[in-house]
Amino acid sequence: MANDRQRTSYRLDLDKVAEAVREMNSSRVAVAADWLLHNAFPDLNRALDPETIEERVLLVDGLWRTRLFMDEGASDRIAANLAKSGPGLLSLLSDLEADDLEAHPTKVYDVARQALPVILEQVPNSERRYTQHYSFAAKFFHWCTRCHFPIVDGNARQAINAMQNRHEVRPVVRRDTAEMGGLTYVAEYERWIHFYSDLISGLSAIDRERLLKVDHDSLPGRYCYKNSLLRILDKYFWWRGSRGSA
Repeated sequence: MANDRQRTSYRLDLDKVAEAVREMNSSRVAVAADWLLHNAFPDLNRALDPETIEERVLLVDGLWRTRLFMDEGASDRIAANLAKSGPGLLSLLSDLEADDLEAHPTKVYDVARQALPVILEQVPNSERRYTQHYSFAAKFFHWCTRCHFPIVDGNARQAINAMQNRHEVRPVVRRDTAEMGGLTYVAEYERWIHFYSDLISGLSAIDRERLLKVDHDSLPGRYCYKNSLLRILDKYFWWRGSRGSA
């Protein structure tokens, strides 16, 4: 996608977003899972600490059900790859500014394009360029910085695909990974980045403050902390997709 591409202006029902966020936050178990990851990834240095990287691999996989167990040895390989690549990833991710997803999505994608293959292992002699750990990779890197890397999951992709089709956007986030065709996961991730970039850029300061407040104020007790706008919007799209109301 070109740097000078035309942005899409999305129509977002903020009342629906607020409803979804409150419902998501009403589950203390779901909120506790986020809380554990929030504390496991307190900053970028800790997130990529090679001495403890396997702890965060296990937490992301276990708490967000990315099913690494289906690929024997995947957790060990991914942890080893992250530990080995840690210094380079730290330098790469440290260059991102807080507003780059909104203001410079091409920059975020360039970082993602280099970072994702550390987890999306290349498979020799395979028709598939990468293994199936796309969801895990996006979730792991999301927690590393919180405001740059969209979370990939089946529910959200259905809701995002439907929204993009309503707005006649092309190309779209695929409705299902079975529809990827010859598109690699890394290439498709660019579509997620541009979707959230356009969506966030269309929100006014008042809208953003409203969503941040709804999320913060509906988090229960000791699990209350400030989420990124990206995470809050992800809750909404997961909620819509999970209800078949894409």
